[in-house]
Amino acid sequence: MTRTENVILTNMCLIEDNQGNIVIQKRDPKRYAWSGVALPGGDCVIIMTGA
Repeated sequence: MTRTENVILTNMCLIEDNQGNIVIQKRDPKRYAWSGVALPGGDCVIIMTGA
């Protein structure tokens, strides 16, 4: 039996410094369909230095 289901996949990035601080996105209900605090998503570029 074949089963299919439509899904939306998203990308989330947890960015943390050596003191435990993280980057979050606070979504304004006046601008977005849903509001609240979330990890940033979308394209993520990682720059490595000193490698």
